Amino acid sequence: MRNALTALIFLLSVTAIAQEKELTHDEILNFKKQVHQSAKTTTSLVNSFVQSKHIAFLSNPIESDGTLYFTAPDIIKWSYDNPYVYSVIFKEDTLYINDEGKKSDVNLSSSKVFNKLNALVSRSVSGDMLNKEEFDMKFYKNDTAYRVDLAPLDKALGSLFKQIELTFDASTLLVSAVKLIEPSGDYTAITFTNQSVNTPIPDAVFSH
Repeated sequence: MRNALTALIFLLSVTAIAQEKELTHDEILNFKKQVHQSAKTTTSLVNSFVQSKHIAFLSNPIESDGTLYFTAPDIIKWSYDNPYVYSVIFKEDTLYINDEGKKSDVNLSSSKVFNKLNALVSRSVSGDMLNKEEFDMKFYKNDTAYRVDLAPLDKALGSLFKQIELTFDASTLLVSAVKLIEPSGDYTAITFTNQSVNTPIPDAVFSH
């Protein structure tokens, strides 16, 4: 029974790989254009998310979930609900942290790495990071989604991430998943659901 199950999983994996193909040059240009146009018309996003942190020395991933709020061009709040209450807000060159009522902040403008991270987060949420010269990019697609693998060329980002994988829903061209792979091989996978586009977000959501 176990051998049969293993064979079935392998077959499904091979089938999934076979269905995914790399985009042609013209397809890449068209995809970039569509994503850029979509990002330009996106003024706000509200997404539920599930985050899974995979660390080599842990047998099980660390999982959490919550809600992401985004207002163009670069105001973002990650609000974690489980397994603990925690939030971080990227706003006006400052990172605001609320750890179960314990508040602190970090000046992003004084740190090149934090600045890069802020830009990376805001652009990956909106999808508007495909015309930048900071990444070596590869593009793939299957029946339901596009995937873009980005290898940072910038040393500051490269010290944090070996590769960033963005998955776009083929019908909406919204980012549906993000995978952040660290130089060590550890990675964080984030999946977005219940996406709401251009719905007004009260200012109070981003207050600190």
